[in-house]
Amino acid sequence: MSSTGIKAPIFHYDSSDLNFNINSSEIKKSKLDLLLKQRWKEAEKCGFLRYRLNITNQRFLGQYKFLLQLNVNRAINRRIPQNILSMDQPFDSDQFNFTKIPDREILFDLGNGDGNDIIAVNISPIEWGHSLILIDRLKGFPQKATKSSLEKSVLLLLLSGSPYLRIIFNSLCAYASVNHLHWHLYYLQHEMLLEYATITKLIGPLYILVDYPSKGFCLKYSSFKNIENFVSWTHLIINFLQEQKIAHNVYITRAKESSGQTEYNDIRLYIWARKSALGIKNTESFIPAVSELFGHILVRSEDIYDNLTEEEVIQTLDNVTSDIFYSIKAELEKLIQKEMTIKNCEDSS
Repeated sequence: MSSTGIKAPIFHYDSSDLNFNINSSEIKKSKLDLLLKQRWKEAEKCGFLRYRLNITNQRFLGQYKFLLQLNVNRAINRRIPQNILSMDQPFDSDQFNFTKIPDREILFDLGNGDGNDIIAVNISPIEWGHSLILIDRLKGFPQKATKSSLEKSVLLLLLSGSPYLRIIFNSLCAYASVNHLHWHLYYLQHEMLLEYATITKLIGPLYILVDYPSKGFCLKYSSFKNIENFVSWTHLIINFLQEQKIAHNVYITRAKESSGQTEYNDIRLYIWARKSALGIKNTESFIPAVSELFGHILVRSEDIYDNLTEEEVIQTLDNVTSDIFYSIKAELEKLIQKEMTIKNCEDSS
């Protein structure tokens, strides 16, 4: 194990630092943004990354406004992903894990300085500021989203003053590359369709995304206006998927009412149940992981970038999500109804 992150600065914050409404026409960098960007730039300048981020080409594609980005370096220079064979694959301390990263990759500490809760630079970035949220790092948890890691991820989004900070999670068998609990964050400075696309209420606080190639579920912060409830309801669904051994991806983003609107007044948290992807992922192909399900298509070869069509993207996203979505929709509806009944009884007692 490497030494802990005691040397990294500790990020202190309180409720006054949270940003619930942001205007993209007058972005003000928060304490989190300033520290993250400063430390990330230093890591890049000092050569701690496997390559300098270089998005050589990007373009929007079709009616769903898929954002294609070409990043050849990520295919060539990234660490070889682990061989993931099961949703129940245990943490293996002998494999690469985030207790083994050098202190220089730790950008700052989110806890008391003991290196347990940290933000670390992703040395193979997909976008600017790409970092890892490592909660309870020293406990050796496998890649299963805990409630505390989810809560910390939501707080980090709210601590940013940027509408473009995104937070993502790939489960095991859903293109997670390392079987050690981690979330990703990065800045994607483009308006994306799923910030404002139509979602339909299923039951209670649960919405569904159906008029889009990747079929999934969505919760909005505005349904709760309370971080604890937002996190609890979200984790209820994620935990259901984990218990049922259903691969899944999670994407957290700022949201607004419509395209072109400058005020971001909500948060959307998308959850996609999807077909399992087993084995070592091919880092050179178009991989339908969490960013791709959101519409951010990461491409690692010029040939794919030049020739990938909207129809191919649509078919791929639909293929990995539709069958699972429709097979569990009724079960999730029952789960939410049961939870609502319990909460109503508690409130009335």
